[in-house]
Amino acid sequence: MNSRILLSLLLTTAALADQPVLTLESISSRVRTANPDLAAARLRIAEARGRLTQSGRLANPELEFDFARNTIGREGALGLSLMQRFPLTARLRHEKAVSRAQLAAAEAEVREVERKLIAQAQTDAVKLLAVKNQRGLRAKQLAASKDLSGFLQKRVEAGEASTIETALIDLESRQIEVQQLQLAAEEAALIGELRPLIGLSGAERIAIDGELFAPVSAPALASGASARPDLQAAQHTAEAARADLAKERASRFEDIGIGAMWSRETTKDEPEPTDIEHILGFQVSIPLPLWNRNQGRIAEAAATVERTRREAEALALNATAEANAARGEMAALQSLLGELDGKLLPKAAEIEERLRQTYATGQTPLLEVLRARTRSLELQQQRLDALRDYHLARVRHAAALGRPVK
Repeated sequence: MNSRILLSLLLTTAALADQPVLTLESISSRVRTANPDLAAARLRIAEARGRLTQSGRLANPELEFDFARNTIGREGALGLSLMQRFPLTARLRHEKAVSRAQLAAAEAEVREVERKLIAQAQTDAVKLLAVKNQRGLRAKQLAASKDLSGFLQKRVEAGEASTIETALIDLESRQIEVQQLQLAAEEAALIGELRPLIGLSGAERIAIDGELFAPVSAPALASGASARPDLQAAQHTAEAARADLAKERASRFEDIGIGAMWSRETTKDEPEPTDIEHILGFQVSIPLPLWNRNQGRIAEAAATVERTRREAEALALNATAEANAARGEMAALQSLLGELDGKLLPKAAEIEERLRQTYATGQTPLLEVLRARTRSLELQQQRLDALRDYHLARVRHAAALGRPVK
């Protein structure tokens, strides 16, 4: 079984050697350039830009043509009129302001999609690096078990130890091998999650390079998250709502129409000759706001202004709280890692080494050695979990502030 696991690890390493290697820091640029969901989201900007181009335009002029003819004679009339409607208020300017704010909101929404995708990809990358550390720890434990197994085998041959002790060490080695297989399955699942985020098909493999460094100092307390694109999108949406309210208020008065007309009339009064008249005129169309003053739409727009304002305020509060929560978790995990690295792990290693030495001289039973190794392994496992959780909180903290981990 050992040889099969080793061969599998070697084949995996050889396969990954031909693939592009990403790091926790460089994965953000890969998401920006290769993620298909982000590429689709960017089309929202083109849609909003098209709406901006269309907004704020005058209505097309209206050309009317009239023709009438007497069915029993030569009398008739021909008329042409041209009408152009103009707003009495600044409705078109407000309409343009709405589209401009919506374009800014669309751009921020695309950045928000990018922020979430990068945070998700970096989260998977941290977990993959943590799995790599776990596999390294299991490899060290397996090597130590093999060394102890070889030492016990010599003692069994010399009649100084029983075969039960050898069986215990062999069982421990088998358990570590099973854990390695479990880690390989977890790694495959994480790669499956990460692959579409960086624009790779199901047949391609990826590798994450780098290490999860031990923290030196926790970040400062966040005072705000103004760089977050979802907050910026909410602010632009509130701005669009205010412009829309101004537009609805301006729409209480409909457009007036100004135009010119020309007509040609042919009349005949027997026995007089046919008489042809040309008439030029000027037209003005003024709508009377008697039944519809747009009250319902104004009330709706006013409520939308208040709603979007409160949503933006709530989002800003939640973003700051999210950043500070992640920062607090990082500080707590930093203290835990300092305690483990400074005190507990060195002490556990010292105790384990002493028991190994006393066991070699027959002063300590094997179970005490295995118990000490188990405690040491648990502490090392706890350190790796804390290191993983610290960097996951680091990713959340950076995402909460609107920037990827660098």
